[in-house]
Amino acid sequence: MLLCDQLSKQWAASTLNGPFGPTREIKVIGNLLSFSYTQNWGIALGLLGDGGLPTKWILIAVSVTAVIFVTGYLLRASNNDKLLMTALSLLLAGILGNLVDRLIHGYVIDFITFHHNEWTFPVFNLADTAISIGAALMAIDLFRNKHKEPGKVPQPAAETSASPISQVE
Repeated sequence: MLLCDQLSKQWAASTLNGPFGPTREIKVIGNLLSFSYTQNWGIALGLLGDGGLPTKWILIAVSVTAVIFVTGYLLRASNNDKLLMTALSLLLAGILGNLVDRLIHGYVIDFITFHHNEWTFPVFNLADTAISIGAALMAIDLFRNKHKEPGKVPQPAAETSASPISQVE
């Protein structure tokens, strides 16, 4: 996911951005989905997007902290919990993808846009998608595990052909 994110951002920067700013928009699915280059100096939805130096370093620090937290959680999580492992892997890849952009460019490259009539969803990228899907999967995992009885280990179903002596135990 990290590689796909970085390659797609490189494509967007080289194809959709000219020397004086964004030069073109590619309509992918009519008026619903398009690609257009944007530099996001802030966080999700362009918040904190003033592009100031302190904001950049604060966002980098927050991203590094998130990478450390998610990596620690990933290393402690059970390999048997495929949903949680997938969620954490997507979160980590997405956070790293946007962190790489901030370290290299000082901003995050966004280029995917959804439109519906006059409404436009904020521009995003594959790393943002990975973070969103990872967070949703974590919520599902949390909800799923919340309904399990804590500390109870699932027992195998009783065998019907067991001898009467083993049933007495």
